[in-house]
Amino acid sequence: MTDSFLPSLETVLRDRLAERPEGSYSLTLLTDSVTARRKVMEEAFEVCLEVGAEPVDVGRATEEAADLVFHLLAALVGAGVPWAGVEAELERRHR
Repeated sequence: MTDSFLPSLETVLRDRLAERPEGSYSLTLLTDSVTARRKVMEEAFEVCLEVGAEPVDVGRATEEAADLVFHLLAALVGAGVPWAGVEAELERRHR
């Protein structure tokens, strides 16, 4: 994965929000904060289950982590929180 993928995905989500395509699952996440929050919690729980398994199934853990990141990014876009701000906060904490 390149450094530019998450910002690219954020752009796709922002486009969905602007274009509002009918039947779009992403648009539901972007406009319904209850659904978005529930999906973030569900996916976080599933990641926890996968990384806590003995043995860890790396493929399943990776899939669940990708689901979590996608749903988190959609929730953030829907709430008007830019990914660049998340990255900046992580960088600030690293110093």
